[in-house]
Amino acid sequence: MAKTVNIGVVGCGVHAQIAHLPFIRKNNSCNLAAICDTDVRKLDHLGSKYGTSRKYQDFQEIVEDKDIEALVIATPSYLHAPMAIAALKYDKDVLCEMPMAMSLKEAREMIRVAGRTKRKLIPAMNNRLRPDVQILKKFVKEGELGRIYYTKAGWLIGTHEWILSPGRMESMSSGGGAFLTLGVHLLDIALFLLANKKPQTIFASVHRKEPGTDVEDTAMCTINFSDETLLTIEVGWSLLFEKDFLYCNVFGNKGAALLNPLKIQKELHNDLFNVTPTIAHKKIYRTSYELQTQSLVDCLVRKKQPLITKEDVLGIAEITDAFYASAKKKQMIRI
Repeated sequence: MAKTVNIGVVGCGVHAQIAHLPFIRKNNSCNLAAICDTDVRKLDHLGSKYGTSRKYQDFQEIVEDKDIEALVIATPSYLHAPMAIAALKYDKDVLCEMPMAMSLKEAREMIRVAGRTKRKLIPAMNNRLRPDVQILKKFVKEGELGRIYYTKAGWLIGTHEWILSPGRMESMSSGGGAFLTLGVHLLDIALFLLANKKPQTIFASVHRKEPGTDVEDTAMCTINFSDETLLTIEVGWSLLFEKDFLYCNVFGNKGAALLNPLKIQKELHNDLFNVTPTIAHKKIYRTSYELQTQSLVDCLVRKKQPLITKEDVLGIAEITDAFYASAKKKQMIRI
């Protein structure tokens, strides 16, 4: 009989309900053994929905549960590192949501503890598994777009969907500012597409719409690579947009590609041709979450190496640290 992994989910908010709980329950190699959240009503509802009897309000109780082999950490960002480190020390493998850590120092400590305990620490980088991102990665890797010289990405939350109420602001403050909350996901996609290119310098700028708040609600940066490739990122939740605007555009000397929705054009005989493969756009995120869970199973059951390496995590953390250092100094700095 195939091995089944007992998995617990810590943090049962909207993202966990969309990205983790249904796919852990669906995967035949997973057993949703326990859930943990401070909201008892949420625990009761989800416990009944997924047939999970072990419901913990205290993280210490789930981390001490010896029947649980792996934990998914889907709590606010500032809790990712301490909870993941505690789980690793209690001999549990960990799938940790992004941003995995609030700083490069925290990321290094997480990786150090994972190495010492010989447990798996797997970043939840589902964006790399999106079918459209995978297709674009193949085009870039095979040189179909020529030499990539410019990439720009953005994630702007529509004001009608993201009202800055006191509760919302408190939630965002606990998770970090716009770049740490939204920008790291775009940075992950961009670095995945621009593999083998070395970031060299960054110039960052932040804006706080509400005076006195601890975190930025708008963030922008320009990253220069050693081969003169340019990457720009803009994120925020206070700009006047009626709906979410998420994009990642890649430009090469033989073609260009746009994400969300995917569109790829190549220059042939001095003319542009649409060479976009057919893809089911409505299932992009569902597929990525399903593949993320399967990747977790492959690591824990089949002993495969994680698709995301520690170098990937450290690279993102290093650039994030550099972003905030640049914003504070208001000058370009080396990465």
